[in-house]
Amino acid sequence: MHSRNHSKSCRKNKKHCRFGFPKPPINRTTITRPRPPPVDQPDEENRTEERDYANVAKEQLQKVWDLLNDSNHNFETITQLLNQVNITYEEYEKHIEALSTSSLIVMERRPQDCWVNGYNPMLLRAWNANMDIQFILNPYSCIMYMLSYISKAEHEMSDYLKRVIKDSSHDNLSDRECMKQVMNAYSKNREVSAQEAVARTCSLKLKSSSRSVIFIPTDDNAVKMSLPIKYLQTMDDDVENVWMTGLPDKYKARPNRPEFENMCMAEFASEYRIVYGKQKKGKHILPLQQNMGHIQKRTRGKPAVIRFARFSQQKNPEKFYGTLLKLYLPYCREEQLKSTRFPTYESFYAFASVKLPGTDELQRVFNIVNANRDKYEKHNEAIEQAIEDFEKNGPVEDAWTTLAPANELIRLESLMEREPTDPNEVNEQEDIPEYTASTSVSNTAMPLMEAAQLNHAQIRKMYQSLNQTQASVFYAVRDWCKRCVSGEGPQQFLYFLNGGAGVGKSHVIKSIYAEASKILRRLPCMREHTDISQLTVLLTAFTGTAAFNISGKTLHCLLKLPRSLKPPYQGLGNSLDEMRADLSNAHILIIDEISMVSKQLFAYVNWRLQQIKGNQKPFGGLSILAVGDFFQLPPLGRAKPLCVYEDHVLDFWKDNFQMITLTQIMRQRDDLTYAELLNRLRVKQKHEKLTDADKCMLEAVIRSSPEECPVDALHIYATNKEVDNHNTEAISSRFSDIINIDAHDYKKDPRTGEMKRQAAPFKGDKRDLIDTLQIAIGARVMLTRNIDVEDGLVNGTFGQVAKITAQTQGGVPVVQLIGLHLDNLTAGQKHRNKAPDGDDSIVYIERSEEPLKKKGTVRRQFPMKLAFACTIHKVQGMTTDCAVVSLKHIFEPGMAYVALSRTTSLSGLHITDFDEKKIFCDPEISASLENMPKADFHNVQPILHIVQDPKMSSALKIIHHNTEGLECHVEDLKCNHELLLADVLCLTETHLSGSAVPAYLHLDGYTMYKRNRHASYTNYVHLANKNGGGVAIYVKNSFQVSPLMYIQNVTDLEYLVLKIEAPKQALIAVIYRPPSYNLAEFLANLNALLTSLEIIDFRPVIVCGDFNEDQLSHRNKPILNLFEDKGYTQLISTGTTENNTLLDPVFISGTQSNVRAGVLQTYYSYHDPVYCVLE
Repeated sequence: MHSRNHSKSCRKNKKHCRFGFPKPPINRTTITRPRPPPVDQPDEENRTEERDYANVAKEQLQKVWDLLNDSNHNFETITQLLNQVNITYEEYEKHIEALSTSSLIVMERRPQDCWVNGYNPMLLRAWNANMDIQFILNPYSCIMYMLSYISKAEHEMSDYLKRVIKDSSHDNLSDRECMKQVMNAYSKNREVSAQEAVARTCSLKLKSSSRSVIFIPTDDNAVKMSLPIKYLQTMDDDVENVWMTGLPDKYKARPNRPEFENMCMAEFASEYRIVYGKQKKGKHILPLQQNMGHIQKRTRGKPAVIRFARFSQQKNPEKFYGTLLKLYLPYCREEQLKSTRFPTYESFYAFASVKLPGTDELQRVFNIVNANRDKYEKHNEAIEQAIEDFEKNGPVEDAWTTLAPANELIRLESLMEREPTDPNEVNEQEDIPEYTASTSVSNTAMPLMEAAQLNHAQIRKMYQSLNQTQASVFYAVRDWCKRCVSGEGPQQFLYFLNGGAGVGKSHVIKSIYAEASKILRRLPCMREHTDISQLTVLLTAFTGTAAFNISGKTLHCLLKLPRSLKPPYQGLGNSLDEMRADLSNAHILIIDEISMVSKQLFAYVNWRLQQIKGNQKPFGGLSILAVGDFFQLPPLGRAKPLCVYEDHVLDFWKDNFQMITLTQIMRQRDDLTYAELLNRLRVKQKHEKLTDADKCMLEAVIRSSPEECPVDALHIYATNKEVDNHNTEAISSRFSDIINIDAHDYKKDPRTGEMKRQAAPFKGDKRDLIDTLQIAIGARVMLTRNIDVEDGLVNGTFGQVAKITAQTQGGVPVVQLIGLHLDNLTAGQKHRNKAPDGDDSIVYIERSEEPLKKKGTVRRQFPMKLAFACTIHKVQGMTTDCAVVSLKHIFEPGMAYVALSRTTSLSGLHITDFDEKKIFCDPEISASLENMPKADFHNVQPILHIVQDPKMSSALKIIHHNTEGLECHVEDLKCNHELLLADVLCLTETHLSGSAVPAYLHLDGYTMYKRNRHASYTNYVHLANKNGGGVAIYVKNSFQVSPLMYIQNVTDLEYLVLKIEAPKQALIAVIYRPPSYNLAEFLANLNALLTSLEIIDFRPVIVCGDFNEDQLSHRNKPILNLFEDKGYTQLISTGTTENNTLLDPVFISGTQSNVRAGVLQTYYSYHDPVYCVLE
């Protein structure tokens, strides 16, 4: 029984009740049909008459509907009901018929049953639940009824996206950023039905079918897909057939067996499946002709359902009949579907006759097509007719549901803008009067964890400036990422990047993030995933300031960590699936300012990642790069830093992490001496005295009294008491129009149960929002909460008050917004323009809301405080041009070093209360770092370590590298720490032209020899005229060499040969083979070169280059075979390209026992360099 009170669900689709209640009473079950138009009346006149009669019918039925909805009226019979509105039963039936736009069943009902669903009394006894039986009149209605439940629209998702778009517009985002927010919200949120929720919770199948569905392309110009890139790269340039074969191609190449002779393509696709890879080794596999692949008869379930593009017989007859012929007429060539006599598909279908294989009689084409069509398109005409009716008349609906005068009002109400409500916020906490928390995009959609985008030139400059140790870490992580992409499954790395001020730790973070993100995008999971916002490298830090500096997120925000980290461990609960989806492709976690992370927090990070990844390895199997300086302040609460082992505390550091220490100062020369001074103060022990030189430098900035220090500079103290005294004095002495802003504290009234504002704020804890904020225009302030990390509004952001906006409430002015000019001009972009006549440079801060420790109380206050001065703990991780540092009340190791290292130069530092005994480090940290395992990068940059080996001082070092353009990569080559250690540097794909060599291509200490592509070919003009190619050799000036630029009988080869005579002897050749160079012709010319090198009889012979033949492939390798036949040994055993193919081998004559060889790394080419060292 349906309720008389219509719910929101009833009113969908702009109807008072889309279910049609109350149902129209009628004496007998009737099928209503649209009235056919009179034959003798014009169309326009007929439409006018129909419209007039429909209006009359609607007006009369409206009266019936009103009476049925009136609970004060009851009718025993239909006659009583109709007498009330002066309508006869015959007129009543005609009116119902008049409003019908399609065939519809009206069930027999008495007036008192008009609120009852259709039911069966016998079934109801067994079912014992709600029942609503509806009859259908055609196959289309059956399909629509079933699919309407499967494909229900997710309207709530649209509402959610509208809210995100609305919030984005309020936050003054650019179109690009707005689209990012919408994309991110769409990709990470979806309404889930109760059924799907149960299925996912219970791990049930969401989709299961006994039939496969296969699409058959039938268009003459069907879309084609190219071959995969790995095949295209190995094909010659003149090859035109670069397309994958489709189902029609495979059908035409079906096996030459009797059962396939008269098989149409529909039957072929339905009965057989294409098999690939290892499936080809299964049972009953049949090969297709012309090497088109393999097929296997479907054995599981029933034949597949076929799908194909449908065309209108009237609008596109040629495509319509072409589809029929291709699907249902057996053929082997396209020409068999038309003939000279019948040149169109339509005429061939209608009039042609064909003789099928194995038969002697001609058969009409349409008879063959229709017989096969009946097998696969049952009820097709009925469904198409229903679709045509739907497109013409709209959906089948009960005209009764369009009644009711309230309908138009309801429709208008549904179109009105309503404030969206979040069901997750219902009953979350008590409502506070006169306060609606601002809804920013950050709260409605998970923000992108995306570092600032750098262009290609900026990234290259960043990589070029890496010093030797930085490059070791960079290439170690890069190599790890490459092995992940190639499917090797490398073991996770856990590195700690250690270093003091100015050694470039942030520079390494940015470089590794950029390169690792680029490489890991090629992971198979990333290629298949459509969500472009999912990151593979996560940037995090403990504080908001540190997180913003690296364009990352705080650990608490990223991993949804609770405020209290006390045991037991709090799992993610309902957020687990969301977190797993967000971090499913994460492979590397970078944590900056690791010294601030406590052991308790670090353990929580480990447990959280294990839960998210479902992996019990440390940190869930993620690789970790922890960056920081343990000589800075320890974690809050005087806890021991991570590197100091404690027996009674859970430790995830000691047995897992390896250390890399950066020592080279990377700052400009003006700051170099200052940075070196800070690094000495960083490790100074308490009993040690400053050197005279260091003391002299510090004395230059020591001030005897505060009056000698700049007033506007940031003052840094050790204790909160000193900070509060300085701030109070500063605002009192400099400003007269001071405003005191009390916190708005609310407490639940036990009598009414409502949250009631208190007359005065409670006494809060030091960690609570401030009780009373003293403020004035021009005052210096600092944010005390992370409002929006991605936007730079973080705990520790400094600024100056520029505007105070207030509104009068109950006759009392109440401050609503505080506008700030932030020191960091890039921060707060989403929080500008919130005032009607606001300045674009002003960032507006609203009140924040937090619960107090006192039970049942909530505080609303601006998350900021005065910041003419702040504590040393607050300034860790920030830099400023000028600061006044007091060393008076230093009470723990590292405090003095942190305070003194905040300025960018010594000239901006002013010290008061100087005492060198206050400058000291924690001896436990020194001992722990001394004993910590060191990361070994010997395999990452092997040439560097070979050079440092005294036994290898006289070794001959040969490196080959495919530069993919020497002119555009010469600066990268010069900045590489290994390439210029080579005695002989061989290059391929130099892309040079002309005889002259530009000065910028010369390398100090080297002589260059080159052969360009156009000079390499005599008989192959098509290769000589192509851009690219070319080879070159750089050899040290100290070597005595003879270049063999031209060798008799060796032509049409991009090669260069160098005869080294002293101090070592070797014959070195470098070769490049273009992918389009015919292999047989190349082998003939290569054989001529190798024969000539034998005749020269100078040993050893080293041949290197890019031969575009993968030495790791299991296929036949003709080039390798030729070298082996000539007695050469190939030295390289691992991949040399981004795709882990070995295209750059090194061959040496004979078998040498005193040779080292391997692969080096670069970032700018598809190819990695290879080396060969002759001891």
